[in-house]
Amino acid sequence: TLIFFSSFGDLNTNRQSRRVVELYKKYKDQIKFVIVDVDHPTPDTKPLIKAYYQGYIPHQVILDKSGKIFWTHVGETDAIGPQLEKLLQH
Repeated sequence: TLIFFSSFGDLNTNRQSRRVVELYKKYKDQIKFVIVDVDHPTPDTKPLIKAYYQGYIPHQVILDKSGKIFWTHVGETDAIGPQLEKLLQH
């Protein structure tokens, strides 16, 4: 699972969102994608915010099949794709 913590209108989040969309196109049949707007949390996303959000955006978390953190990163990054590849190899 890839959890992407974002905030509408944040320029860094908007740029990182484009990367996440490209990853979604490539991995949507293998990886679950969850987008969390930290400014407008839903009842379903509040537990994710409490468990994984570090207070900065954009923030990405990859969970393994058991729900444990496999990788996490705050800020913009191109490293998500390689991390998803590593996860799929496990």
